[in-house]
Amino acid sequence: MKVFTFPKRALNRALVYSGLFGLVFQLTAACYAWWHGVSLQAGWILTLVAPLLCIASGTLSALQLQKEPD
Repeated sequence: MKVFTFPKRALNRALVYSGLFGLVFQLTAACYAWWHGVSLQAGWILTLVAPLLCIASGTLSALQLQKEPD
């Protein structure tokens, strides 16, 4: 069983960190809007695609810009 570890290369690690920040920011903004009764756009869930793509391109070897050493 492989345990998740952060990438060693700087660019891949930056992509993962920016994706995690984006996820936290989007979910916090959605909770804030829900708390104050502001209606969200119908497709607000699609805004999570960009942070998830950043995380995927930092962790999945097929999408990495800098290949990780084995």
